[in-house]
Amino acid sequence: MAMVLNCDVPEDRFYWVDKHVWARTVGEAIEVGITDAAQTLAGKVLVCRIKQVGRTLKRGSSGATIESGKWVGGVASPVSGVLVEANRSVEQDPERLNREPYGAWLYRIQPDHWDEDRLLLVTGEAALAAYREKIQTDQIPCQGRA
Repeated sequence: MAMVLNCDVPEDRFYWVDKHVWARTVGEAIEVGITDAAQTLAGKVLVCRIKQVGRTLKRGSSGATIESGKWVGGVASPVSGVLVEANRSVEQDPERLNREPYGAWLYRIQPDHWDEDRLLLVTGEAALAAYREKIQTDQIPCQGRA
């Protein structure tokens, strides 16, 4: 896992940096979660609600809602498709998003156009460079994980 200014940024994911979400392929589905920078900005996550399985999501629409002491808002879907699995364990223990933002995925989506949607995301070295700029510009104070 790469570190960018104390924020974890695994190089094996696709990122929508401005929305602080990550995506990765799991079989035919795309797994979606929030980044270390997102959980840092949110603070202690108190509530997580994931949309219902079967729901059609457009890229940019909310697939989940997160509430913390500092923030309430939707988690933008980085791809369009049908939500096929929700990680209900994160709803039961929303602080997992703080403890392990890359292990506590939110939902899996069957993409409509993964080949097109992934071109709008960054990965690998491009993701590290984009996050470096975003973290510096927005002054995101990640704490780093040992």
